[in-house]
Amino acid sequence: MKKCATIIFYSVLFLLFSCSGNKKEEGVQTQPSTTQEVLVATDTIKIHEKYSFAYDKENAPKLTIDIVLPRFDLGNGQANAKLDSTLVWGLFFYGTPTLQDACNFYVTARKEFFDERRNEYHNLKEGEIPPGMMNCYCNIKGRTITGYKGYVSYIMTREEYYGGAHPTTLNTIACFDPATGAEITLKDIFKEGYEDTLITRLTDKLLKDNNVSTIEELCQRGYSLDIDFFITNNIILGKDSITFLYNRYEIAPYALGDIEISLNYNTLKDIMK
Repeated sequence: MKKCATIIFYSVLFLLFSCSGNKKEEGVQTQPSTTQEVLVATDTIKIHEKYSFAYDKENAPKLTIDIVLPRFDLGNGQANAKLDSTLVWGLFFYGTPTLQDACNFYVTARKEFFDERRNEYHNLKEGEIPPGMMNCYCNIKGRTITGYKGYVSYIMTREEYYGGAHPTTLNTIACFDPATGAEITLKDIFKEGYEDTLITRLTDKLLKDNNVSTIEELCQRGYSLDIDFFITNNIILGKDSITFLYNRYEIAPYALGDIEISLNYNTLKDIMK
């Protein structure tokens, strides 16, 4: 009898732990729907160039360009072509066929822009401005995050300096489905008419992150929410939350840096598909 009771006791324990281990969290699915947890780059686009005015290569100011962007092979030509289109438009806003073409076009455009400073350099009085002070650079780096439903967020950070107090920085993000290469946008994540609710949630989270209770207090810190707070298309689809990334000057001054507002998927269930 004692042996039988012991067997029953451990059987009950086994069932309890089995049930708790298999219990799924209620709410929005945040785990990748594909078996591939993280999309691994197959190769990298790397460009390093130094460019100077053709008539004075030794002494003229230099433009340095560095580009490092991961590239992916999705397994078939149609998906790869779709992915290139998604990334080219999402990251560069160009109409080139491939990501490599977009990088090449960017380099050419930056050189042409730099060449416009030839007269400025040529007309300088000797010793007034050392040529080295006119050196410029363009740096581009990319990284990816695999998150919600296996979608990938490709984040490209661009830093350019053409003189002045500080460089300019710009983050652009393209989200895509690694199964097809297709672009994933806010309309693919949220139900129709989501905008007003999402603006409210973003505003509330920004207030909380800054430990203030009113928009007026945010504006006193330099935010421009009283003018026009908008929903950025720069989104990072993480596993547990979606992050909205605002570039410098978009809703706050340069000194405050890039502004990131993260909202947990479970707090957005009512407006998500």
